[in-house]
Amino acid sequence: MKKLTTSLLVLMLTSSVAIANAQEKKNDTVKTKEIEGVVVTALGIKREKRSLGYATQEVKGEAVNKNPTTNFLNNLSGKVAGLEIKQSTNFGGSINVVTRGYKSILGDNQALFVVDGVPVMNKNINSTNQTNGAGGYDYGSSVSDINPNDIETINVLKGAAATALYGARAQNGAVIITTKRGKKNKEGIGMEFSSSITVSSVDKSTFPTYQSQYGQGYGGSSFPGTYQGSPIVGFGNDASYGSAYDGSMVWQYGAFIPGSPTEGKLTPWKMAENGPITFFEKATNYVNSISFSGGNDVATYRFGYTNTNATDIMPNSELIKNNFTGNASYKLTDKLTANFYASYITQKTTGRNTTGYNDNIMTNFRQWWPTNVDIKDLQNLYKMSGKNYTWNMRSRTDLRPAFWDNPYFQRYENYQNDSKDRFAGNFSLSYDVSKDINLLFRAGRDTYTMMVEERKAVGSYTGNTFGLNVVNQPSGYALSEYKFSETNYDFIGTYKKNITDDFNVNALLGGNINVQRDYSNQQSTSGGLSVAGLYTIANSASSPARPIISDLSKYIYGVFGQVSLGYKNTYYLEGTYRRDQTTALSAGNNVYWYPSVSASVVFSNLIQQNWLNFGKIRAAYAEVGSDTGADRLRNRYQSQPSFGDVLVNAYNAILRNPELTSQSLKNIEFGIEARLFNNRLGFDVSWFQNKGFQQILPLPVSLANGVTAKFANAGELTTRGFEVSVNATPIKTDNFSWDLNLNWSNPWTKVTSLNPGIENITIGALQGGVSINAPLNGDYGSIWTSDYVYDSNGQRIVGPNGAYLVTDKAIYDQGSFQARWTAGLNNTINYKNLSLSFLIDWRQGGKVYSLDQFYGYGTGLYPDSVGFNDLGNPIRNTLANGGGVIMPGVMVDPNNPGHYIPNTIRLDKSQSSQVLQTDLPGAAYIYDASFVKLREVAITYRFDKKIFNSKFIQGMSMSLIGNNLWIIHKNLPYADPEAGLSSGNIQGYQSGVMPGTRNISFNVKINF
Repeated sequence: MKKLTTSLLVLMLTSSVAIANAQEKKNDTVKTKEIEGVVVTALGIKREKRSLGYATQEVKGEAVNKNPTTNFLNNLSGKVAGLEIKQSTNFGGSINVVTRGYKSILGDNQALFVVDGVPVMNKNINSTNQTNGAGGYDYGSSVSDINPNDIETINVLKGAAATALYGARAQNGAVIITTKRGKKNKEGIGMEFSSSITVSSVDKSTFPTYQSQYGQGYGGSSFPGTYQGSPIVGFGNDASYGSAYDGSMVWQYGAFIPGSPTEGKLTPWKMAENGPITFFEKATNYVNSISFSGGNDVATYRFGYTNTNATDIMPNSELIKNNFTGNASYKLTDKLTANFYASYITQKTTGRNTTGYNDNIMTNFRQWWPTNVDIKDLQNLYKMSGKNYTWNMRSRTDLRPAFWDNPYFQRYENYQNDSKDRFAGNFSLSYDVSKDINLLFRAGRDTYTMMVEERKAVGSYTGNTFGLNVVNQPSGYALSEYKFSETNYDFIGTYKKNITDDFNVNALLGGNINVQRDYSNQQSTSGGLSVAGLYTIANSASSPARPIISDLSKYIYGVFGQVSLGYKNTYYLEGTYRRDQTTALSAGNNVYWYPSVSASVVFSNLIQQNWLNFGKIRAAYAEVGSDTGADRLRNRYQSQPSFGDVLVNAYNAILRNPELTSQSLKNIEFGIEARLFNNRLGFDVSWFQNKGFQQILPLPVSLANGVTAKFANAGELTTRGFEVSVNATPIKTDNFSWDLNLNWSNPWTKVTSLNPGIENITIGALQGGVSINAPLNGDYGSIWTSDYVYDSNGQRIVGPNGAYLVTDKAIYDQGSFQARWTAGLNNTINYKNLSLSFLIDWRQGGKVYSLDQFYGYGTGLYPDSVGFNDLGNPIRNTLANGGGVIMPGVMVDPNNPGHYIPNTIRLDKSQSSQVLQTDLPGAAYIYDASFVKLREVAITYRFDKKIFNSKFIQGMSMSLIGNNLWIIHKNLPYADPEAGLSSGNIQGYQSGVMPGTRNISFNVKINF
């Protein structure tokens, strides 16, 4: 497939050039300024793109708002070179957004988001347990609150030179969003209305296929006992390594549940008719949006409202969002203009899916499921009783769950809900001192409050912790409140002057005050609930756990300057300098300076060729300094979760360090871009290198200090790579056109330095003996597990029981979660008013570990746990009955110790590997995370205005859109390679992940 696809792409691009030449017309010329255009850069400043010495890439708003989703970032996948978007399969979940690789070992690697020149928060309140796979909820990325229907353009600034004026906030790149503005209308008020519905269903290729021959149990071919003379199933066994299905009559869980249709009855021993795939429902997403705009020579305005009402594939799930936005511009005088932008969002979500291990239903379905259990029977039992009647009861006389709740009880009784209120806005005054000098004052604020409730009903499985407790809880209620705010004050003076006809200068000088505040208050019951169904902290059976309250703030004071010089519209040189002072570092270390310089040459002005419409080479160098989070300087005692009724205070586990200095990043990039053959073919190629050093990390220290680590400046990450964007129009006639856009990039991050004596930084330690690491001189995001034991020829060694020998330490590098390269290929075909587009999204390389496959192997869930061996017998037969398998590899030569011969020992497969202790090493469950997806297909018809014969209706379009329609290729079985826990640095790990969905949308837009 790889060779074929590559050849096809080369053929398409070659054909594009040939057809463009054949169709070339003398009057089909495009001016340089029209080709490059004007883009919005740092601080919201508009610049001619040809003058920039660094890489940017613009995406029109239509590309992200035509496909309705609960997070507009999903629609950026594959559309920007160097921007890696890792979509989430969690309901309302967070999206990982990384530009040009990783810059921080343990810190934030997410891009900065800026709306109309003012940064907005992209907070994530996911707990440490959640991000490490120990359970919890993915509460999403707060940037998803941005309404895609308000977006006019998105300009991605990729390198440090492009974002240097923003300071440390944008060392990871910046996504500059410009919202739609009101326009002067000749007649009345302009109105836009859009309505869409999306229906989503499970992509079965991302959900398990179960073996159909054996049922509940661990011990193999016999039932664990009898009742009234007939076999009885071992209800506490959460595996499918039991007896073979033969249709015989046995006692199953329903026979002992009061009110069950099978109460007191024997039922046939067979695979369930309704497996877990029938648990999922059709998901829907309704989005309705309306806006009003208008203006005159003095003032313009635009006001909009969007309502989103979505459900997920899990039962009892709902997300309702209301988004109110408005902006206005008013010329107070000929020289003074006021601008205003505001957005108010309310969101209520019920029934997010749990992630990771513990009480995650998907962990149950993917790792610990008996294939004889019928989901619809469980649904009927819950509807009948409202109780936690489960297949996994402890015994026929003790109906409490041994390990797993009834999934319907869990979804309708143990659900969480959250609500969020957010305001983001900015106000600015722009004063033209003269035609060359402008003064701008701008104040922006982004703030939101989020309330989170989590429940554990009386009757639930008691084996998991809950809330703030450190011991298991029979039931409980947890309430958390989060308040975040960021305020920015900017004062910027700009000077623009054409000194001569050939020489111009643009300069600015400004200052910024940035204030960040984080507040959280977490509370929970302890010892369970006193009264079932009453969810309040006061209903705690014991004294409630001590609340954990955090209230942190940080101030950054910055001054900056920029000078841009242009000569003959051909040669450009630009430099910036910024000084920051932060309250997160101690006096003497809290001030840091950093510069950038960039240059470009428009060589198409020097090479006069008909085939060359535009060409530019560019180069940039930048340094960016940054501080750290608040509360890294002073040690203190902190309140901890109570141990029962015992109050606990503890010294901080990581030593603070008042001697911390600022972190730094150095970036260099070179690029070339061109537009050829009357703008029918274009490309943009960049090479870049990032070095992030003096990083602030919790480095391991001796436990004799009473702590585990100490914050210190250490470590260097180096990222190198290329970015390629290609735009082609192979065919263009009066009524027909074909446009092709390709984006490709291959950033790769390595750990090039750590402090003396430190060989590795653990990014995350996860269940299954797996860790995500940053090893010295190794690849960032390296996945370490246990491995096979090999002989000198690289052959796997088999032990005396027929199982592979496994290393005693899980420190063997299985590769990094980083992709070797990513690409997006978008085709758009227009015929008159009809448009067809489709996007292929490709990720090549990277590794992912599947805990689902690890446990599923031992519990006998998957088809590879059944079948026939070389003797023609079922592999689950006992060895005495000709079962088992001979594993490829070598064994010790019994006649020549120390030497190896081909393996002949048969491995017993008659019982679970967890019983026989013959599990494979972690390396067996490392998969290639590559995929090729048909990410998006859209058919749009735009009606001619004259059809309506009305001044009222100015335009209308209808679209049918498919998203994530087909995973063309993947190597990971039964799951989407993109699926994970949440956003952040812990990637390449799957445990109980949600299946992917295929989404079909219908959208109508009308302009009045």
